[in-house]
Amino acid sequence: MRHLKENNETYLSHLRFAGWIGISLVVRGTMFLLHGLFPVVEMPNRFNLESTVEKLAEWNEYAKERMRR
Repeated sequence: MRHLKENNETYLSHLRFAGWIGISLVVRGTMFLLHGLFPVVEMPNRFNLESTVEKLAEWNEYAKERMRR
């Protein structure tokens, strides 16, 4: 499990981190699809594009930081 060693993670911590990102992106993607189908339904701020970009940057920074340890 070289990937886990390179990222200084256990299997469980990796599952939690990657799983959370995956679930979050599925939820955000679903919100974008619903908004595309029904434009009158406003996108909640926590799922909008700007918030999604900020979250991705935050997750990426966390992943980079793990590798430095």
